[in-house]
Amino acid sequence: MLHAVLVGIDRYRDRRIRNLRFARSDAEAVARLLTRIDPAERDIRLLLDEEATKHAIMTEIGVRLRGQAGPDDVVLIYFAGHGSPEQGQHPDDVARYLVTHDTEKSNIYATAIDFDSEINRWFERIDRPKLVLMLIDSCFSGGAGGRTFMGPELQRRRAGSRAPISLSLRDLDLGEGKLIITACGEDERAEESAVVGGGVFTHFLIKGPAATGENTVGLHSLYEQVARSVRDWSRKNQNPIIYGRSSYARFPNVW
Repeated sequence: MLHAVLVGIDRYRDRRIRNLRFARSDAEAVARLLTRIDPAERDIRLLLDEEATKHAIMTEIGVRLRGQAGPDDVVLIYFAGHGSPEQGQHPDDVARYLVTHDTEKSNIYATAIDFDSEINRWFERIDRPKLVLMLIDSCFSGGAGGRTFMGPELQRRRAGSRAPISLSLRDLDLGEGKLIITACGEDERAEESAVVGGGVFTHFLIKGPAATGENTVGLHSLYEQVARSVRDWSRKNQNPIIYGRSSYARFPNVW
């Protein structure tokens, strides 16, 4: 059984947050891809724009998935929207945040999802499935453009610098059976493009691997193909990264 929570946010309640163009349609495209799975073998929840509040996302992932995903199941968490680096709990800390529809730009600490702490909590709570995969078409560099912006507290601390932030997910202990694939490297931007009609990472993810006729695909080979396509398209300016470890690293073949 595949359990999926798919989040796509173009429109933000706070007008100080720059709206995106293709995050919503990216999540919808992933949902259409997953409908190729037998209805009896899939459970897909789609949170778009105003539906994608902090409370709704936390509830779907931390409560519903915890209760429904069993030991023979695969879980997919997909997020397309803004990411933001912002000052953490201590003055010298920098934290990563997933920006939800109801995030307040002036109060990211309290109104966005603290990725560093919540990802571990999610993975600890969703501890039964044989695989939990998170795909992030967002970034945390805080540079101009792309699916990111720098939090105001951090920007003040950096005296208005627009240089990107480099934060490594390699520091997180994800545990066995947990994988994260990000759309870009730690100091890069996850780009949207009218040429491909979406996020570059999701575009090549949807295109998927060459047909094999098998019921499942290896996630590492899928990652390598998508990463290569994104690197080539972006002229090496955007380089997806995979984190984590799993003895079972296969996904239903929806391509």
